[in-house]
Amino acid sequence: MLRTSWCRGSLVLAAAFLALAWGASMPSPAAAAPTRVELVRVGDAAVTDALLASLGATVEVRSADRIQALVPPSAIPALRRAHGLVRLDQPGTPIPLQALSTSTLVGADAWIDGGLTGRGVKVAILDTGFAGYEAALGSTLPNAVTARSFRADRAIEGSNDHGRRAAEIVSSLAPGAQLYLVSFSTITEMSAAVDYLIAQRVDVISFSIGYIHNGPGDGTGSVGRIVSRATDNGIAWAVASGNWAQQHWGGTFRDDNRDAINEYRPGVQQLTHYFVAGDLITASLRWEDTWGAACADYDLEMFAPSGALIRASRDLQDCSGNPVESMQVLATESGNYAVRVIRGNTASARRLDIVFVGLPDRGQNVSIPVPAGSLSAPADHAAVLSVGALTNALVRSEAAYSSRGPTVDGRTKPELLAPTGISTSGSEFFAGTSAAAPHVAAAMALLREALPGIDRGRLVAELYGRGALLPAVQDGTAGARRLDLSSTVGIGPLLPPGANQASLEGRIVEGARQIEVRYRGPAGYPLRFLYRLAGDRDIAGAWVFDRTNLRWQGYVMGAPTVPGAFDRLSEGDSLVIVLR
Repeated sequence: MLRTSWCRGSLVLAAAFLALAWGASMPSPAAAAPTRVELVRVGDAAVTDALLASLGATVEVRSADRIQALVPPSAIPALRRAHGLVRLDQPGTPIPLQALSTSTLVGADAWIDGGLTGRGVKVAILDTGFAGYEAALGSTLPNAVTARSFRADRAIEGSNDHGRRAAEIVSSLAPGAQLYLVSFSTITEMSAAVDYLIAQRVDVISFSIGYIHNGPGDGTGSVGRIVSRATDNGIAWAVASGNWAQQHWGGTFRDDNRDAINEYRPGVQQLTHYFVAGDLITASLRWEDTWGAACADYDLEMFAPSGALIRASRDLQDCSGNPVESMQVLATESGNYAVRVIRGNTASARRLDIVFVGLPDRGQNVSIPVPAGSLSAPADHAAVLSVGALTNALVRSEAAYSSRGPTVDGRTKPELLAPTGISTSGSEFFAGTSAAAPHVAAAMALLREALPGIDRGRLVAELYGRGALLPAVQDGTAGARRLDLSSTVGIGPLLPPGANQASLEGRIVEGARQIEVRYRGPAGYPLRFLYRLAGDRDIAGAWVFDRTNLRWQGYVMGAPTVPGAFDRLSEGDSLVIVLR
């Protein structure tokens, strides 16, 4: 015990010396309000914890190698210098990608009429806010959901209803799915939420949030690593592609007059976007370079409608750090704001990507839009199904605002397009790729119920293969498919005609683990839907008397369908049902 106490004391003392050496003053009682930081631990965990304690940090969230903490502002320089222990992660800003479904839009009506509801499938809506979800229980949401917050303030509802609307779409298409409503506000909180969903053995995650330039554009980066942790554990993702196709510019740095200022096209050095007073403006520049070790240096400047310089991002890229410059500005007046790019050193001209957007998103375009390469993160991840927005139910092409690939490593994105512009909870309107992604998540739930035991990779491939191939279009969307579940080929037996009048004859004792009954109804009733006749009880399996071969045959609920297996009922069949 004495030895343990001495070791801990030594770590704290050593960390205090390190903090002083790195230029931090010890926190004082009258210190300024703490700042929230997100850290990636790269060194010894105990020494890192001791350093944070010596700097007066309060740890809020831990997940894998990530730490979210409140620290005195005076401690931040010490954290920046502690390269061997922690790395300050660039704060990610989650942006809801919105601008109830009818199942006929995606062909799911045949599946639902046939008895598939997503029963037994766990679907998580991972989002920043679920305001109003309790009032929706039993109407546009199921009677019961699992709600969990990983926000530092533990608020499940957050400051918006974005997640609740996405959940309503999932519920409308897959009413039997078990829903998880999980909220977060930072990348570290998102990481902790994904840890929870992995532990809960969730099958599908619906993600209608986008990050700007969180990684080089190939599916890696801090958010991409979190997604990989989930996909490696068998979770399938339906991810909104983003709404920034017309608020994006991409091209190689051009400087015809050699004044170190990028020309978006010959002679044009400013990219403009109309904003309304009160809008939160986000401008972000990313260029082609080594992530974490960028040597080319570019700066980003923003100008007010009056032409005055109002903000500049001029981090020094000297073969360290990421090839990104970004800023957020609150619009103080309505008008055209502008951004320009300055080359800061003599490195060769690089490919540039600029996203210039506002909250709320009013649908205004930048002056020279380039849709190709406008994907948000993690829609660029190779293992997720990225979902773009259909123009409408009649014009089946990608909406002009819907973000698209190719990714920086040349992959086509999005893979699927789905409906948007949906009314939820009465008169509420839910648009953008935020509404498209939960359609695909619900389709995954239906397909997973239809094909018991299907793994993530096959589930994604099966759903993509069922999509209706769209005509090839420009800007990186060639190969995208429209979500289409109209074909029931390969999903096993659906309910036969007259199945709604089928019943079980016999005494079903409440609380019994085993019941003996007789089936009354049309021939060909699938055993997989036996729960519909047994009061929605949780059935483990059944023994059915085969009158042709005069023997009992067993059926395990949820087991993979084997060709030729005894898996359907005929009028008068005797059953012994085993309940969980």
